[in-house]
Amino acid sequence: TQSTGSSGINAEYGYVENVTAGKDYFYNRNPRNAELLGYKQRVSGWTSDRVCTNYYNRIELEKTGKHITARLIHFESGELFTVSTREPWIRKRLNKTYDRTAALNVGRIMADRMKRSGINCAKFWDPLESAYFSAKTEAFMSGLTMEGVSLSEPLVYKVTWDVAEDGDTAHNYIHDPELLLEYLEKKAAERSAIMDH
Repeated sequence: TQSTGSSGINAEYGYVENVTAGKDYFYNRNPRNAELLGYKQRVSGWTSDRVCTNYYNRIELEKTGKHITARLIHFESGELFTVSTREPWIRKRLNKTYDRTAALNVGRIMADRMKRSGINCAKFWDPLESAYFSAKTEAFMSGLTMEGVSLSEPLVYKVTWDVAEDGDTAHNYIHDPELLLEYLEKKAAERSAIMDH
């Protein structure tokens, strides 16, 4: 038999047992947890704004006469990383650094770096184009989707407030475990439906 002391430390294997016994909460230290669950509110801005503000992560594409550069921008942390044909190891494998093939490959490399960072979806925004995209932009977007990155983010679910039966107190999903469980199950089903399309 294995002996454990009053602190719950297993003497034979050296791991901690039952450290959360009797606790009805825990601390999730993942800073992106609220984003992944979809209940962290983001800046929505105005529909007439030229700059896209309603996002967790946004991909910006910059095309010049000689190079193509893509940036992944987080709405709080700023720029996370950049992929560009200016990078020597990318540039030496391309015939031209500004054509559709270069845009396609920049998109594929951006998707690879995003997935390695744990980001599977981001909002795409090209500051120079609105409803119709050029051939280079279409190639870049197809490179992203080819590698499994979604160009639309899941909806943000607003926490709704409900008045209790006695009419005196109010609670939301965060303070009611049963409502929170229903909310998370509904959100997971809707998120899987969005990602399947």
